Amino acid sequence: MEKDYLKYYHPQFLIFLIIGGFLLIYLTKESFGLSISVFSILTLSIVTITKYLWKYKPFSWLFWVEDFSGRYEGRLIYQFLDENGDLQTGELEHIKIVSQTGSNVNISSFTKKADGSMSSPSSNKGMYIEHTQDGQHFNLIYNYLNEGSTEQGFPPHYGTEVVKFIKEGNEKKLSGRYFTNRSPYQTKGEFKDLKWVSNNKNHDF
Repeated sequence: MEKDYLKYYHPQFLIFLIIGGFLLIYLTKESFGLSISVFSILTLSIVTITKYLWKYKPFSWLFWVEDFSGRYEGRLIYQFLDENGDLQTGELEHIKIVSQTGSNVNISSFTKKADGSMSSPSSNKGMYIEHTQDGQHFNLIYNYLNEGSTEQGFPPHYGTEVVKFIKEGNEKKLSGRYFTNRSPYQTKGEFKDLKWVSNNKNHDF
């Protein structure tokens, strides 16, 4: 398993799963005289839960993070200094696609320009997740890489996003802010109330 593969499990539930699973497999093996590796079956079970079953009850109770996955749509408000040093601001449609397993969370971001074309994609590099101070929601903090576009005339660049995940009943939404190292004019901004619209995680627009 990769490093930090089990980082989103509740530690106490993970210990129960490992000990309980080990005993169950061992007793089954002894009762039926099966020639199987207890360690291999336990590892396969954890991998299956982590990759496929993590969001379904009762397996979801093993994890301390929510199911963030899906497609979110809303508005992005940006600002930057132009070549004359004047502040430029605007608002564009914004899309985030969250792909998730029990061990990994990936976010791809796109902005729809005024002419209807899509920006080059941004993808997170690393991910830190924490509860908000009130313990009701989550903060997702990460650096990202935008691939840039030769057609649109700007190079690849890095940025940082701080995203708040809010779940109220069946409604899920994202809000947050971002900063870039885009040269020569740093861009920054915020997005508010990106609403979950579907489980479709394909990059089709």
